[in-house]
Amino acid sequence: MTQKWEDSQPKNGKLFVTSNDSKKNDFPNREISPQTQEKKQGNNLILGLLLGVIGTFIIMKVIETKTSTTANNVSTPQTQIPATSSSQTITTVKAQITQIANKVETTGTVSAFELIPVMSSASNLQIKEVLVDEGDIVAQGDILLRLDDTILKAELAQAQAGVSQSQARLAELKAGTRKEELARAKENVTFAQAEVNQAQSDLQLAVTRLERNKQLEAEGAIPRDRLDEFINNKLSQESNLIQARARLAEAKQRLQELEAGEREEVITQAEANLREAKARVKLIQARLAETIITAPTGGKIAERNARVGDVTSSFNSQKLFTIIEDKRLELQLKVPENQLKDIKTGQVVNIYSSANDNIQLKGKVRDINPIIDSESRQGIVNVDLPPDTNLQPGMFVQATIITSIKPSLTVPMAAVLPQVDGKGLVYTLQTDNTVKSQPVTLGEIIGNDRVEILSGLEVGDTIALQGVNYLQDGSQVKVVTN
Repeated sequence: MTQKWEDSQPKNGKLFVTSNDSKKNDFPNREISPQTQEKKQGNNLILGLLLGVIGTFIIMKVIETKTSTTANNVSTPQTQIPATSSSQTITTVKAQITQIANKVETTGTVSAFELIPVMSSASNLQIKEVLVDEGDIVAQGDILLRLDDTILKAELAQAQAGVSQSQARLAELKAGTRKEELARAKENVTFAQAEVNQAQSDLQLAVTRLERNKQLEAEGAIPRDRLDEFINNKLSQESNLIQARARLAEAKQRLQELEAGEREEVITQAEANLREAKARVKLIQARLAETIITAPTGGKIAERNARVGDVTSSFNSQKLFTIIEDKRLELQLKVPENQLKDIKTGQVVNIYSSANDNIQLKGKVRDINPIIDSESRQGIVNVDLPPDTNLQPGMFVQATIITSIKPSLTVPMAAVLPQVDGKGLVYTLQTDNTVKSQPVTLGEIIGNDRVEILSGLEVGDTIALQGVNYLQDGSQVKVVTN
């Protein structure tokens, strides 16, 4: 029976209920007493309260269910959609063995394997010409610079003239005495004898004059000063006589030598003079050679200090150039002490630079410095670098040393759903074209697209790849190929 409340106010103190269904209600409109009305209002209030409590309980359960569902979705990163009767389309891949490299990552500085300084042996010579610059590649013997050689060339010409004179003198001695020389020697003796005679005569005259003037001075006829003049004249004449006799003796000695022929020691001395003159020529030629500075070894010009107009000096170790021998560079890596045990001679080193993408090359471990730094607890690993690189001494680079290679089971990273516990989840393909979820333990990431599987799979297991996010246990799948 459907009822409606027509009015909330009583009529003449009474409340009437009207029925709209005459077939189900055979009762006529009846009058409700105030007591009955009060009783019905109480029942309605109790019913309303009960319905309110039930509604509140239902709403709270709905909210609790939604909160629980949301929490579960947040805590599990895998994405699963309820299975439908239709098959999910996927691609698959097999778990396979991949060679994984164990490595040590570190940094280091590029340096020259050996720096060869180029200096000048010549002193106080001006640099006239510089032929190379920093970065140039040179071969052994290439001319690097030239010094001013003007003065040395003049000295060489003078020394060569001295050699010619010494050669002529020696040839003359060896050829023997000529008639003209003998006649000249005899004339020299005659002339020297005449000088002696004249000196004796002059001395005798001076003695006579001195004796006479001594008498006159004693008698007071001449002053003492005048007598001193005659004394000095006598002494001068005695000196002249001594010199004249010496020249006479020398002339006679020379005549005797010519008449007897040159003595052996004279020829020997002339030969020694010639050797000395030739040695001087060689010395100057050597100094001239030093005016051309050449590369002592092939390599790359790392540093140039020479400038046109500078004056060289061999006393202060003036360095004109520095050459990287054979362009050979090395990399000195700093490796923590506890990782040195994994590094061996010959291991491959991948070298790169975060500051320059063009620097990507490989080197090899040459040796390991046995001394460990007491403060940093690091050792130095020396790495041979290939020639003709774009590296420069002093560059800072990064390096990865491949210490060992091991075979490991790997799968594509896209096939693995990461879990909050650090493991992963994959879906293995079953024979009935369904999939089964399989937890796996993850290892290293290889490259940018594969991950090592430590446990949970075997070699050859087929797992879902594309479409993995839409799977759950027992999902029916359709396998397609790319």
